[in-house]
Amino acid sequence: PQLMNTLRLVLGWAWTYLVVAELVAVNSGLGFAIMKAQRFLNTDQIFVGIIVIGLLGLISDRIFAFLNRRLYPWA
Repeated sequence: PQLMNTLRLVLGWAWTYLVVAELVAVNSGLGFAIMKAQRFLNTDQIFVGIIVIGLLGLISDRIFAFLNRRLYPWA
């Protein structure tokens, strides 16, 4: 059961590093869209990108929490 909790934690770190990498050095993707919107002062697109990143992270976290409860009900 602790392995699944560790995987859930590492997934959060990986998601953070993925977003940072997209913001720094990529020519497509969600991070690139946010940086492009920042360059042209499209604040609404920036917020949409941030919300999408947050929702994807939340969904992946909830999936791991659900699997943890389903696979290890005693933990």
